[in-house]
Amino acid sequence: MGGFGGMGGFGGGAAGGAAGGAQRATAQAAPQPVASQTLADVIEDWPKGEIRVRMADYMGRPHQRWTITAVPEAGGYLGGPYFKIIIAGTNRALAATADKEVTSVPKFTGAPEQLWRIDQCTDGTYRIMPKAVPGTDEELVLMSAGDCTPTLGKWDFNSDNCKWNFKDMSKDITVR
Repeated sequence: MGGFGGMGGFGGGAAGGAAGGAQRATAQAAPQPVASQTLADVIEDWPKGEIRVRMADYMGRPHQRWTITAVPEAGGYLGGPYFKIIIAGTNRALAATADKEVTSVPKFTGAPEQLWRIDQCTDGTYRIMPKAVPGTDEELVLMSAGDCTPTLGKWDFNSDNCKWNFKDMSKDITVR
């Protein structure tokens, strides 16, 4: 019998004989929560060059936390300064590429493709645009392609793929 289901396996059924009864009588410690992953846990394993940016359900992982900081010395546009967007706790910056994609580069240098314009829309969401995209004069925005891949494309107010929301993660709540 045995196996991965059925009688005496992982799927329920009776664990026969004295061994089964002895296992149930042994006290076991309650499971403990797994600690959240920290930047120190993973940063040494990250590639040293550019890293492709991707989106996923938010799980509090270090690569999913970004810091947005004004860069007043980089000039600005009607409504505000340009911003740098970096992975929190690092100097790894979000950058536009000549392929009209986005990547994270190892170090923020203040290059035009690393500077971002952030405009609040009338519906409360935000439009995020690079100051410049290498090799083109097109005005492009940060958008999601197929709701999973960040890319650059034309602004469309009617598309949720062009709109972003921000959350202040400095006020994280830990559930115990």
